[in-house]
Amino acid sequence: MGDILELIKSRRTIKSYEPRFVNWDYLSKILDAGRHAPCSGNIQNWKFIVVLEPSQKKDLAVAAYEQYEIALAGALIVVCAEPEKAERYYGLRGERLYTTQNCAAAVQNMLLEAQSLGLGTTWIGAFDEEAVKASCKIPHNIRPQAIIAVGFPKEIPEKPPKYPLETLVYFGSWRNKFRDPSKYLNDIATIMARKVNVAKESMQDIASSVVSKFKKEDDFE
Repeated sequence: MGDILELIKSRRTIKSYEPRFVNWDYLSKILDAGRHAPCSGNIQNWKFIVVLEPSQKKDLAVAAYEQYEIALAGALIVVCAEPEKAERYYGLRGERLYTTQNCAAAVQNMLLEAQSLGLGTTWIGAFDEEAVKASCKIPHNIRPQAIIAVGFPKEIPEKPPKYPLETLVYFGSWRNKFRDPSKYLNDIATIMARKVNVAKESMQDIASSVVSKFKKEDDFE
């Protein structure tokens, strides 16, 4: 199995689409990727509404605060959450946090599958929720979490800047950073392996100490 990191790095948020049809084979693979996302307790409290009609896509574009460019995408996928299902199992935290996390995981899976198929996507989180509900006839107890535009990109944007890894990663506690960031820039794999080996050696020392202690106790017996 190939490393997915390059696929992740190559994905872009597409700003404009060619007015081309996306076949159902592609869309079904994208939806299936969403279906296989991780979620809290495997409750799968999501539903996906596929919008293909031009007039409805335009309505959703208006609901997304006039992001008209998404109306040209081959399809829009409205990712909906069932908060009550999460609340039933996990209470308020399930309703307010796990539900959002579950849907976000599904969205990311779909974005990456679309990227692997040579399609472009836009993850839209800014929209008038009631307008989206009205357009898709979504019940009051269901909440739209995201709209995904899927289609053939007119152009691929440049890679946006990302923070260096050493500014984002802590070990064991807040702000406990790499001690040797200059080496990290050259060989992160070696440094990570070294830290793992140190942790393994520490665990082995602890285990040896425990074994020795039990041996001594046996000698006294």
